[in-house]
Amino acid sequence: MTLFPFFEDIENKNFLIIGGGNVAKGKEAKLSLFTDRITVVAESTEITEVRVIKRKFKDSDIDGADIVICASDDNELNSHIARLCREKNIPVNVADNPSLCTFIFPALIRHGDLTVGIATAGKSPAFSSYIKNEFEKVIPDNTEEIIDELWILKNQLKHTVSEQSERAKILKNKLSELLL
Repeated sequence: MTLFPFFEDIENKNFLIIGGGNVAKGKEAKLSLFTDRITVVAESTEITEVRVIKRKFKDSDIDGADIVICASDDNELNSHIARLCREKNIPVNVADNPSLCTFIFPALIRHGDLTVGIATAGKSPAFSSYIKNEFEKVIPDNTEEIIDELWILKNQLKHTVSEQSERAKILKNKLSELLL
């Protein structure tokens, strides 16, 4: 699997999670940092923070879903759902089976508008998690304020400094100052 990391606007996207166990709960927790447009279909689950439909999966459940996550413990069902999603060009993630995925969940760090995703092409989530923990140690506590201040300065400079390379230099110097 060759993966390219990109960030997509999911503001109006509907997510469907099939499964209600710990894996599904983990996927829901990651997604909930970004959206509340999540539906879970599971016969039983402890997930309560989003819309939950307590029953077996039906093929029609993917209608209206923009992104699907299979987190059931039924490999046959997960494979079936992955095929349905591919037929309908719906991005699908199948927990613990990268070969069925059209995208994977990275280890995530989120501090305000700073989002970092770390992935190993699905080969070693444990290593991704380790790197995530190491990165979190070096991210400043005031990250959100730094980003906001640089954003304001960037917009001001667009009107006052015509040369992009000079704007970049000013922003780099301001970042160094803010990090102190």
